Amino acid sequence: MGNETFKVLNKRISVLIGLVVVFMGLVCFGSNAFAGTGLTIQPIKISHTLNPGEEVKGVISLSNASDDEEVEVQTIVEDFIPAAGSSNVQFVGRSEGLSTVRDWITLDIPPSFTFKQGEAKEVSYTIKAPANAEPGGHFGVMFFKALRKSDSGQLKIGTQVGILLFVTIPGNHLQKGKILDFHVAPFVNGDALIPFNIKFENTGTVHFEPKGTIVITNMFGRKVADVPVEGQVVLPSGVRDIPVGWHVVGFLFGRYKASLTIVDPNGEVLTGGTVVFYTAPVWYVINFIASVIVLWLVLRFLKKKVKITFNP
Repeated sequence: MGNETFKVLNKRISVLIGLVVVFMGLVCFGSNAFAGTGLTIQPIKISHTLNPGEEVKGVISLSNASDDEEVEVQTIVEDFIPAAGSSNVQFVGRSEGLSTVRDWITLDIPPSFTFKQGEAKEVSYTIKAPANAEPGGHFGVMFFKALRKSDSGQLKIGTQVGILLFVTIPGNHLQKGKILDFHVAPFVNGDALIPFNIKFENTGTVHFEPKGTIVITNMFGRKVADVPVEGQVVLPSGVRDIPVGWHVVGFLFGRYKASLTIVDPNGEVLTGGTVVFYTAPVWYVINFIASVIVLWLVLRFLKKKVKITFNP
């Protein structure tokens, strides 16, 4: 293959890689990919426990982060169910005669409204459980779609943001689960952050937020750290990876044991696990070895080149 052909091929490959990177950026950062249109929302999760016939009120903060244009915003609520054995969900349609989360929530805004550039709204919501609500977990998503006009005058979606809705009806339900895996690399180099990963399965009948503590002890059995495990929602029959980082303070060397404990909402121990790992300050060791080698080379050089004599 000639040099010119190779240059053309290399250029085409570079262009292709660039297009792939741009495409992945649009997929992974969808809400920021539309330069002129964007919505921000808080909170991203709403969780309430309601008795049948009871209602609760709350506030959602919505803002238009568009750079230079107003948008039309549409709201819609969808029901979903957990997909067994994963953290995925499946959206479900209406069932005749069945009341679900989408029927329980009302907003103090119309289904469609104009949102000016830079404008912010406090949106009030009310969730009312029907008198015949079934015990257990009920799940939904509240979507806010920002629509902008294209050059042809047609509306196009610029951004879609959503709030997860978790409603628990007390009764015959369980909040429980188990650890499928508790993992850390067997050897870490004593960096400022040591990552752990917890794979947790929700074996109950309502959503569950695993919370607990990782107690870390050194080779002498002395506790050196308590690392909190903050909950991330795991749906019934679902499995989720929960990353936890230990922000190291000080010098680490040798064998360490990490003991994980997950508690239920009442503070009772639900499940746990233990892992062992080893650590050493690799860069300190490398610098020490390098210093020894340099010192040895200097002494060897001096021994060959420098002669020291003493006159009586």
